[in-house]
Amino acid sequence: MKTNERIYAVLPVFPERIQSALYRSIFSGLGFEEVRLRADGPVAVTSRGKSRFLIASGDFSKRPDGAIICTPRELESTFIKICDNSVFSHTSEIENGFVSFAGGFRAGICGDYSGGTLSAPSSINIRVCREVTGCADPLYAAFSGGMLICGPPGSGKTTVLRELIRKLSYGKDGDSYRVAVIDSRREISGGQGENAFDLGPNTDVIFISDRARGAQMVLRSMYPEIIAFDEIGTLAEVNAVLEAFNSGVHIITTAHVGGIDELKARPATKALLKSGTVKTVALLPGKPGEPPRILGAPYENGG
Repeated sequence: MKTNERIYAVLPVFPERIQSALYRSIFSGLGFEEVRLRADGPVAVTSRGKSRFLIASGDFSKRPDGAIICTPRELESTFIKICDNSVFSHTSEIENGFVSFAGGFRAGICGDYSGGTLSAPSSINIRVCREVTGCADPLYAAFSGGMLICGPPGSGKTTVLRELIRKLSYGKDGDSYRVAVIDSRREISGGQGENAFDLGPNTDVIFISDRARGAQMVLRSMYPEIIAFDEIGTLAEVNAVLEAFNSGVHIITTAHVGGIDELKARPATKALLKSGTVKTVALLPGKPGEPPRILGAPYENGG
């Protein structure tokens, strides 16, 4: 599914007048990566990495003057739609500040969590996931085993991971890899059905929020050569990675870090690097269009 088609697929969750303006923006050739709704605030979009405001004509403005104002009722209706009319079924996700919904889309949720659970949303940020063919070519060329893809928020880690999975599943040096994907938020695969991403012909996907448990499950039942998942964050996940590594399986995962020093300072990524499971680190740039830095072990001084 092309990026514009995926944008069209996410539009039905928006209130009618916001949806209409977004349709007009697409028709006029404007693209966007995110749409932010704030109660009694102007509707904002992220377009080519820049924050803009949506006006009824479908144009984007640098200033909020004249932008569409999202009402609390419209915000609530959007929240209900992304939860597929069942907020309760998304409780565990909401408690972590997001909701995943059909097509691999993710919505960040802000509001009052002071009671431990969300009492009412105050803002929603919906991201449009996409496929970028060729974006993982440098990583694919450097792949020799375990790989950690790093970068700041918004650097495209999941997009690059998705493309690397696809390329490895189709084949490297004439042989394809058996890849198992632990898709905790349905962002990597896009879920199932017509909105799903192409992850290659030799890829199996398990949908489970507990990534460590998912890694153990596929390791013992699917016999993968590669296990891939997004955003390693806990020592439990590192331990699952070590079990897979000791079974001869390569690991590909991502981490939210801005540089190698930060990578070495975080407990989970520090433990991962020390374990020897990671052969290569790919540092994605903060600015789109810049090439990634590919570092080999022991990741010292850029080399």
